[in-house]
Amino acid sequence: MNKKDKVEMTRSILNNAMNMNLNKEIILKISQKLDQCIYEYYEENDEREKK
Repeated sequence: MNKKDKVEMTRSILNNAMNMNLNKEIILKISQKLDQCIYEYYEENDEREKK
């Protein structure tokens, strides 16, 4: 699974968690994971552009 797919999947999970009114702590952890995935995605793409 590439980074972009991971971002999309995590975003979908976060959206579903919010729609199901899950505990705010769980939503926060998913949101933090999404932030990490987005960071990794952009970090990888920045390296490609520099080459």
